Amino acid sequence: MLLLQNYKVYSRETIKVSSQNVLQQASDVNAEPLCELTGILITPSTTDNILELNIRIIKEHVRTSGAVVFKGFNLDAALFEQFSNSLSNDFMNNMGSGSWRKTQNYSSDGTIQNVTYTYGIGHQRTFPLPLHADRAYVKSRPEVMFFMCERPAAEGGRTTVCDGIDAYKGFSKSTRELLDRKRLKYIRHYQDGEWQTLYQTHDFSLIEKYCADYDMLLDRLRDNSIRTEYVHTGVPLTKWQQTKSFCNSMQIGLWQEYVMGRKTTFVRFEDDSEIPEDVRQEIDEVTEKLTAEIPWEAGDIAIVDNTRMLHGRRSFTDENRSILVRMCRSVEW
Repeated sequence: MLLLQNYKVYSRETIKVSSQNVLQQASDVNAEPLCELTGILITPSTTDNILELNIRIIKEHVRTSGAVVFKGFNLDAALFEQFSNSLSNDFMNNMGSGSWRKTQNYSSDGTIQNVTYTYGIGHQRTFPLPLHADRAYVKSRPEVMFFMCERPAAEGGRTTVCDGIDAYKGFSKSTRELLDRKRLKYIRHYQDGEWQTLYQTHDFSLIEKYCADYDMLLDRLRDNSIRTEYVHTGVPLTKWQQTKSFCNSMQIGLWQEYVMGRKTTFVRFEDDSEIPEDVRQEIDEVTEKLTAEIPWEAGDIAIVDNTRMLHGRRSFTDENRSILVRMCRSVEW
């Protein structure tokens, strides 16, 4: 591994202060803000071999900025696996998710998946996805997300990121107090045939165990559909800063209900009251102002702190877009 010197940093003042001690030790890459809002963009300087980079400095960037994008390292799926393996050995599948992801023979443990969503229609859905923290509607939530672009969309389709710490601070006092006081309840209803796919089993006893292990209420209905409930704060503490962050699945759940018209997915407060319209509007406005975009090119990757950052995507029309994802259950750094 290279010693990595001549580390060029063009950082916002907050990132300069938070990572100053580590960055003084240098690296043979260029690091600059992803944009004015959030994140770090890393590009090669003297090496384009991502496996030669200083892992300790990469970890510090993830801890302090929440989102790190690597551009110009020309990764393929095999290098993506090796690089993510260098940062964790605790990866997870998508069991119990509200969305289907295809697992392909990308990795030795089967945890690299494709976000291309074709379930039920046979071709990729290209609508935008609202900001969300992955799997925040279940307790089995990854701490870190790894993304890799195999093929960008011809136009649009950029992944979006938003710092939940900044979002929480940007809300009005009344909205912060409401989120502090009332936890969110995620209610999901899966039809017979659907839950077997999403839970990756036909053995109902395994689903019962999963829900018991992860603090979810489970009902099996007469038509063999199932209904689950999970309650959790919408402003959890971040892993590394231990500060409140608006990092949840509220917006995507509300979008599914109010925009997509789904009658099987709901987000409510713990007392079953609806989230007021003015609060929903404020949250959408504040987070959109804080949203940055990842300008994907083939071979780019991104590391996202899923305890702090929201992510989503812009709409696109090119059904050949292909983004890989690998979820990291936990890291020890």
